[in-house]
Amino acid sequence: MPITDDIMDHDLLGPLIRRGMATGGRNIIRLVIEKRFGTVPAWVQQRLDAMSWPEVEETADRVLDALSLEEIFGK
Repeated sequence: MPITDDIMDHDLLGPLIRRGMATGGRNIIRLVIEKRFGTVPAWVQQRLDAMSWPEVEETADRVLDALSLEEIFGK
C-alpha cells in the first residue's frame, strides 16, 4: 500500500523538520560566508538568525555568486 501522507503536513513533525532545516541551512550559509568574507559581522548573524526556510533557500542561492555581504543581504 503506497504512503500518501507527506510528513511535512504533520501537525507536530512538519514544523519541527522545517525548523531543523532552517537552522542547518543558516549554519551552512554562515560557514560559507566565513570562508569567503572572513568573520561574520553581527548584523549578518542577526539577519541569519531571523531567516525562515524560504529565506534560507533564497540566500543560499545568492551567497555563492555575491561579491559582498551587502549583495547577499541587500544592506
